[in-house]
Amino acid sequence: MINFFQALLRWRTWLDFAWLALIPVGLALFSIYAKLKVGAFTAFTMSEKYGWHREFTNPIPVLINYIQHTQPVGPYNWDFYALNLIVIFAFFPLLIPIFRKLPSVYGIFTLVFLVMPLTSGRLTSVPRYYLVVFPVYMILAWWSCRGSQEQQEWRHTFIIIPFAILLSLGMAMFTLDVYSLA
Repeated sequence: MINFFQALLRWRTWLDFAWLALIPVGLALFSIYAKLKVGAFTAFTMSEKYGWHREFTNPIPVLINYIQHTQPVGPYNWDFYALNLIVIFAFFPLLIPIFRKLPSVYGIFTLVFLVMPLTSGRLTSVPRYYLVVFPVYMILAWWSCRGSQEQQEWRHTFIIIPFAILLSLGMAMFTLDVYSLA
């Protein structure tokens, strides 16, 4: 707590707060622009709700509903149901070692970025959203470097094979003109 109050006495801290304040200022300016152009301050949320069928919801019922109602892949439905669930259930347990081994800011970052896509009301494109959660890859790298040489090679292979398969699938989908793993 003493460090916090000492930081408030520095000019650089207040400059950092000013830079951080640009985020809500930018949102306010965009909302004013939206009001002038289309007549609604929250045009971007309306676009998400009515165009993409996404709105802020509790992630737990969304996840339970997604598990209970399987969705088969069809020619017009590119929602990779199994891949979305595997990625969700593979990334969340990694929060434990992230909070234990890395600074807490990485754990908070990971938690926010894992929960945020689940609050949209739809669980499509979860693997795409989770690609930016870099502390997960830091923990995987740490884990693969532990133990004997044989264990390290096995762990490295255990990590590389699924990512290579997903990369190949993504490249094939892009080549076939399917732009996202929705």
